[in-house]
Amino acid sequence: MIGCPHCNREMNEVTVRANPGQLIVLDQCGQCGGIWCDKWELFPVDPDEAARIDPLNQALLKDPTTLTHKPLYCPRCTAALHVFAEPILPKDIQLQRCGRCDGIWLNRGQFRRYKEFQKRTRAQKLGAQAIVAKLPSVYQNPKSWIVTGTQGIYAYPRGEPEPDDVVEKSLSAAGKVILQSLLRLVLGV
Repeated sequence: MIGCPHCNREMNEVTVRANPGQLIVLDQCGQCGGIWCDKWELFPVDPDEAARIDPLNQALLKDPTTLTHKPLYCPRCTAALHVFAEPILPKDIQLQRCGRCDGIWLNRGQFRRYKEFQKRTRAQKLGAQAIVAKLPSVYQNPKSWIVTGTQGIYAYPRGEPEPDDVVEKSLSAAGKVILQSLLRLVLGV
């Protein structure tokens, strides 16, 4: 367990869904509602998870939370946290980042705001039809999915069998690699 950079209380571990089908453990303060994300944890979290872990006080979440003027320190390595200045982010999203371990601190409500911004940006850039079009054809039809084994949360699409020419190309490429390795071994290169 780590301590909250804002109020120095022990933070709780919160498990969230992430892309693609992974779980990430974040740290959240039960008193101030702030969330600590270690390096690379913030970005892949599913945007819908924000509504689940950030609802401490709905009325307060609607109002922007200003960063405190006291210096905050990283709960992992104790380095000073600095406001993350990214011109793309709206002014109401204020993130503080550790320069040493790249962790990110989000005050109450900032996680939700960031994830809503991420969701809007993705929808604007890609659009719903473009997102579906980028999926392989097997994933576009959910009826083709099957659930296997005891791990019921994993869905595997029923793919079309690979054509023989793909298998032949794979085998010939593997054969070339083996021959090159043997020649290098014999020649001592």
